[in-house]
Amino acid sequence: MLIDANDLSDGASLSYDVCVVGAGAAGITLARALRGSGLTVGVLESGGFELERRTQDLYQGVMSGLGTWELDGLRFRLFGGSTSAWAGWCKPLDPHDFDERAHIPNSGWPISFADLEPYYAQANALVEIGDAVWDGAALASALSLPRVLSGSERVKTAMFQFSPPTQFGEVYRDDLLKAEDVEVVLHANVVDVVLESGLDAVDHLAAATLSGIGLTVEASAFVLATGGIETPRLLLASDGQRSEGVANSSGAVGRYFMEHPHYRDSALWVMNGRPQTDLYDTRRVTVSVGDLSLDDTPVRGMLELQPDTLAEEGIVSFTARLVNAGDADVEPLTTEMVTAMLQAEADRQWPMRLTLHTEQIPHPDSRITLLPDQRDALGVPRVDLDWRLQPEDLRGVERGLQILAAEIGAAGEGRLWIPASEQGIDWIAVPGGHHMGTARMSADPATGVVDADCRCHDVGNLYLAGSSVFTTGGNANPTLTIVALALRLADHLRETL
Repeated sequence: MLIDANDLSDGASLSYDVCVVGAGAAGITLARALRGSGLTVGVLESGGFELERRTQDLYQGVMSGLGTWELDGLRFRLFGGSTSAWAGWCKPLDPHDFDERAHIPNSGWPISFADLEPYYAQANALVEIGDAVWDGAALASALSLPRVLSGSERVKTAMFQFSPPTQFGEVYRDDLLKAEDVEVVLHANVVDVVLESGLDAVDHLAAATLSGIGLTVEASAFVLATGGIETPRLLLASDGQRSEGVANSSGAVGRYFMEHPHYRDSALWVMNGRPQTDLYDTRRVTVSVGDLSLDDTPVRGMLELQPDTLAEEGIVSFTARLVNAGDADVEPLTTEMVTAMLQAEADRQWPMRLTLHTEQIPHPDSRITLLPDQRDALGVPRVDLDWRLQPEDLRGVERGLQILAAEIGAAGEGRLWIPASEQGIDWIAVPGGHHMGTARMSADPATGVVDADCRCHDVGNLYLAGSSVFTTGGNANPTLTIVALALRLADHLRETL
């Protein structure tokens, strides 16, 4: 069923078993998975089916840290959320990403890769990619394609698959609108999370439209699925009963903001002769790998350091994308690289640029706070995002490039030109549009916001879905993991409500 909140009377009250706030990848996946469960589900979406300027304006804020994008520029406030404009890159987190790692402070999820693995398989289908074929060596063998640095014990080939990309708001709209037990409410903006008198459960949500209509929404369980910036914003702004906001006894709400810094054209690989790099270009493949298969699925190989190497060196992980030097949009960033590229062409060698997609160490000072003196049209304080990279992040990327260069030289596959140490690499910290970690998952209520079931430690009937709960971010784009976590949460709600 579909309702436009603008058509309701002021003061209207809605009631469900499960109220999901936000209709992006997490919210739509969750609501769709709860169909037929015996639970009534309400999905509150701030926007409509198309992007609306006044609604999108609610996202505006300030970036006092790394100011690399506008806060209303990489997020989309409409039914379907940011899947209306994502690029479709898909890869699960690696098993070691869930572990507590001595070289990554504040690491260690309260769940393991094995806990999420069956949901990844379901998530693959929802984002319309192939089976869980992520082993670069196995796929290269099945396709009879060579791998670069195939003899290295420190470097491996990781695989990405590409969603069409699936726009959840279009592909799964009818599934929700035709479901008798799901009600989608458009233009309903949640402005306050109101707790019961004991302050350990949500009583109701206060919502409003930009046209001035106020709503009250009651439920047995509430799920905030509004993204890595809006979820902590709403929790912090709901400070009428607790000065620190809702679910924030740990003080972690808004902290540990992580991105995936993209270091574009960060190095130049001068290869000997014309390389065989077909596996590292985006290509559609139809192939079987054991019991798994890909059917006309776009894939691309990337270089990645082995987990043991990362641990030995004490550095963050990254994937390195290879791009023909002539295909890049910008020139190399150092005179040395320009000279190397020209010399390579003269020597009939082949220059390839490397773009790194990197992990970021979660740090409490990288955070979201509110701006009480700057409020949106609904009276909610706007956010200040202080995104910070630590020296350890930059050192890890630099050291990772050095290791890759050493492996290239040892294999006799050319040489790698990287920025000089004194120059550093902070000139290319470009975001991926991946907002993670601001309501992190933890076993200990003192160090996080939600438990292993995505339920808030402080508030028994409040759950969070999406990348805000990521404890660490790995080097993989987050959408596939967001969908997998939402499917796992759906199973939990089915079993407990």
